[in-house]
Amino acid sequence: VSSPLEGNWRMIWTTALDVLSLGVSPIAVPGAIYQVIDPPVATNIIDFIPRIQSVLPLEFPQSLLRAKVTTRCSSRSSQSTNRVGLVFEGVTLEPVELLGMNADMLPSLSIPLPTQFINIDDLPGVDPDNTPGYFDVTYLDSDLLIIQQNAPGGYFVSIKSDDCLP
Repeated sequence: VSSPLEGNWRMIWTTALDVLSLGVSPIAVPGAIYQVIDPPVATNIIDFIPRIQSVLPLEFPQSLLRAKVTTRCSSRSSQSTNRVGLVFEGVTLEPVELLGMNADMLPSLSIPLPTQFINIDDLPGVDPDNTPGYFDVTYLDSDLLIIQQNAPGGYFVSIKSDDCLP
């Protein structure tokens, strides 16, 4: 049985300051942002483009870097029937396009996060229903997903997408 959350979701609106602040970088700005949910894994995908690219003509060769944040997700039903717990496992940075050319020949950079090696739920004083991360599903149908994240807080509105190709 598949989860109703399963699939590719493209973020179209957010109040989350941690995501909105990505746009203040002088180097790169976010393009498309996706959440790919394939239980028990949820991957946040953020496509970054050089800030200068947004003011150049479309004919100028494009560049794109894709960040993937991998999490292990699980139901946190003891707190709320709509709570999804997240344990962050790692970040991968993948060059996709460099000045209009396929960047497959450039290496990716993968950074495992410490929680991949530590079971946070087993640490003393840790409430597994509220740590280390979670979101509450506020609304879900076949085309629309609205979630509220824990600290630092914020709402995300996403639409179902056929894929998450750059």
